[in-house]
Amino acid sequence: MSKCWNCGVQLLDPVSVCPLCKCIVEPSEDERDRQIYPYKFAEKGIRKMQRALNIYLFAAIVAEAILIGIDYGAGGSPGWVIIVGGLFAYGYITLKVSIEMHTGYRLKMVLQTLLGVAVLFLIDFETGFYGWSLDYVLPAAFILMDVAIIVLMIANKRNWQSYIPLELLVIALAVIPFIFYYFNIVSNLIVGIAAMGVAVLTFVGTLIIGGKRARDELYRRFHV
Repeated sequence: MSKCWNCGVQLLDPVSVCPLCKCIVEPSEDERDRQIYPYKFAEKGIRKMQRALNIYLFAAIVAEAILIGIDYGAGGSPGWVIIVGGLFAYGYITLKVSIEMHTGYRLKMVLQTLLGVAVLFLIDFETGFYGWSLDYVLPAAFILMDVAIIVLMIANKRNWQSYIPLELLVIALAVIPFIFYYFNIVSNLIVGIAAMGVAVLTFVGTLIIGGKRARDELYRRFHV
């Protein structure tokens, strides 16, 4: 059971917006307790995973130090060592985000996608920087995120409107290639234009097809 704190109405149905005043509905204390209850039993498992993550970090530092020593002794180029170090860092950050962040899988998906792009940028940079990581990989990642959002909305039909803020975030991120193009950091904007088009069409399509539920979600989140 939920309660609207604006008009004081108790709601039996699982809704996120009060049908009377259109304000955000907050869960009751009993419902909050039920949401918190399972996580108390998960704390011990999280601590074990954190210890395993610390072991991974120590092993990665030792391995990177050994690789640096081997590369220095052989007199080779440090580029491949930097790439391996970036992969170690990507693995650590991905695991840390998955274990410790309690912001939901949506934000985790965005962060891990951007981390993957960062690793590919590092590879591009260390192999001569031909620009493919920013010209193609970065905007393609935004298109992939939109595709993932559509799939998740179809799979989660009861709460599909909760993905609308994520759609707006992808639109904001899709501006990055245009900024890079303005400052001559990237030379090809074709995939960037496609990424912006897909992001805008996904959002507009959600508003048109979603109708009132989509508009209610915008009002609930942003009061627009």
